[in-house]
Amino acid sequence: MFKKLSCFQTIIVSTFALFLIGGLLNIVSAQTLPSGGGSFETAAALQTGTYQGGTISENQQLYYSLQVKAGQNITIKSKFVSDGLNTVTLFNGNKEELVSEFGDNSIKWLVSSDDDQQKYYFKIATEGWPTDSFSLEISTNNYYDAGSQTDAGESFEKALVVTTGDYDGYLAAHPYITELVGNDLKDYYKISVSKGVTYEFKAMPPTGGAMKLETFNLNRELLEEKSSANDGAVAALSLTPVNNTNIYLAVSSDSWYGYIVKSADVLNYKLSIKTSVSLSKFYGCKTDNCQLVGEFATKQDCQITTSQSCYSTANCDGKCGGVEPPVGCTKNSDCSAGNTCVNGQCLGGGACQDECSAGATKCFDNFNYYKCGDYNKDSCFEWASPVYCGEGNKCKDGQCTKADGCQCSQWQGVECGASGCPQNQVAKVRVCTPAACDVEKICQDDSSCQNTPLFPWFGFLKGFRTIGLVFGGLYVILWALFYIYLAICLQILAKKTGTKNGWMAWIPVANVFLMLQIAQKPLWWFILLLIPIVNIIFGVLIWMAIAERRGKPNWVGILIIVPAVGIVIPGYLAFSGSEKIEITPPYVATGTEAANKPTVGYKHPCKYCEKLIPPNSVACPYCEKVNPLG
Repeated sequence: MFKKLSCFQTIIVSTFALFLIGGLLNIVSAQTLPSGGGSFETAAALQTGTYQGGTISENQQLYYSLQVKAGQNITIKSKFVSDGLNTVTLFNGNKEELVSEFGDNSIKWLVSSDDDQQKYYFKIATEGWPTDSFSLEISTNNYYDAGSQTDAGESFEKALVVTTGDYDGYLAAHPYITELVGNDLKDYYKISVSKGVTYEFKAMPPTGGAMKLETFNLNRELLEEKSSANDGAVAALSLTPVNNTNIYLAVSSDSWYGYIVKSADVLNYKLSIKTSVSLSKFYGCKTDNCQLVGEFATKQDCQITTSQSCYSTANCDGKCGGVEPPVGCTKNSDCSAGNTCVNGQCLGGGACQDECSAGATKCFDNFNYYKCGDYNKDSCFEWASPVYCGEGNKCKDGQCTKADGCQCSQWQGVECGASGCPQNQVAKVRVCTPAACDVEKICQDDSSCQNTPLFPWFGFLKGFRTIGLVFGGLYVILWALFYIYLAICLQILAKKTGTKNGWMAWIPVANVFLMLQIAQKPLWWFILLLIPIVNIIFGVLIWMAIAERRGKPNWVGILIIVPAVGIVIPGYLAFSGSEKIEITPPYVATGTEAANKPTVGYKHPCKYCEKLIPPNSVACPYCEKVNPLG
């Protein structure tokens, strides 16, 4: 009944079936994307996952928010079905733009510990034509430094405490100077060191990378710094302290432009801390908990350095309180089997603790609330990012309720960038009674606030837009100054060579014709100046002729093509000397000797217009033709 398939046909059918099943599973697994808010204040909270979005109207903007931790790498992949221009833009918790991508693309960002608000926003916008549909894939990857559950601080205050050992660290690696993929650019560590013990610090970069190591004392003064000798080389330095103290160790990338590693988004470095003698871990009590305080040669060194009692046991010999506290740690290897180092404590149960009960809610402020759930898929419950209760509502006891008796005026637009809003958004305010019973200020996108770049080609700088505008403005200023300088030089050259219409020096294109007249060259040479390479040759010939008319050696005109020197040549010819110098061509007789003899004071007729002109005329003052007596 059925024809048996050949081996080749079986492979084709099986492959097609797998693609079909994979596509169906992808569609089924994708969640329906919630409606995005119209501003930062009304941004819809999202967790990691795959989402399927619907139609986006022309020029519509959708706002969403994400809750992340320091040391996590955000990835947002977007795909649009649209004929318009679609953009996805990432903002930090202060609503400052970080990075923007067009069309089907990916945004990546490594979060540092310097972000006080670990809440991020992203905006989806479409221009030109509506978007039929789109999909988002949001994920976070953990890149925690030195076996901790966070990012090593970007400053001395947030330095991560470590001891001797080998660690993995992570920094934002920028594949291109114009592409930003994070603000985690430097890691600070704090280390207890013992008198007379030699410490060796090494930072090994990935292939193609380069590292920089710096040590600082407790006064944050630089002690020593070393960089990789070449790409891929280990950066190493050593230290032998003269007393027991703490020091800081800073690790950063020393690649081209400071933080570039090709074809990478995260720079994974290896940090090694070794000593010349064997050290022991010591622990101390802190707020009734036993925590690791560092590694020392002796217990006495520990107590002198930390100014507290030190213990060689991980429970501080039970001296910290009635209940034995969790064991202190700095990395997972400090903990027993089955436990993980979390925020300096050895904890079991999957390396995390519940922050709240599933489904619980609490107020963030008067208008936003938190909801508890397992949003980062780590088997523990945590609070999500704040969610807006909605217009006319307030949050009370973790629930959104009607704001009874709250009366607010209509929203009034102030101006772009006012009241702390970004420059591309308009601030809107209103007055509520009683005061602050509802939101009284919002920031909304407004097309009238969009700033058009001075030069569109600087747009490729992305994260470096400000730098692009600065250089663009500087370029315009320098170009305008050079144009004014050249116009003044041409006008003075015209005056000193008796060339009419010197005002043409200020008009584009017309100034080229004036330059040809000053050099006494045919006007059709203008066409030659439009041809590449040819224009260089004839440009030099023109300036050689101008140099001769000013009584200078013609080779001066050749210097016009020499970098830097060429800028000075027009000014030199225009301002050196004040007398008008004319070059009279050799006299050629055309009639009788008596009639053609040039006599001072005696005028000869122009051979073109036949009007009487001075005998030494190079050009006819009436018809302006060259060599009128030849």
